[in-house]
Amino acid sequence: MLSVIIWSDNHEKLAKWYEDVLGFTVREVTTHPDDSCIGFDFGDTYFSVGRHDKVHGKSKDPYRVMVGFPVASVSAAYEEIKDRDITWIAKPFMAPTGTTWCMTIADPEGNILQFFGQK
Repeated sequence: MLSVIIWSDNHEKLAKWYEDVLGFTVREVTTHPDDSCIGFDFGDTYFSVGRHDKVHGKSKDPYRVMVGFPVASVSAAYEEIKDRDITWIAKPFMAPTGTTWCMTIADPEGNILQFFGQK
């Protein structure tokens, strides 16, 4: 199982975007004084948005890390979210490898997300 956490200074607002705009389902909410995060169900991936006191504002180098989410159909995922409040970087396209379809978006803090799978 892979674990990915996106840190934010306003994790509740960012997590709400993942829930409302992308349709992610909340798995758990952890609220400790120094460790708060909201975890989502996404297959075998443990994906969370958490609060970190050393993170402030938007991502300063968003292309350094791209979080990838496997989907059964990139076209179906696109149709589901295409009219929502999303910053599109790349609408569905065939990856340079010629074996996988992808689409790429940015969340409200500028973190880059890519969904990949069959067409």
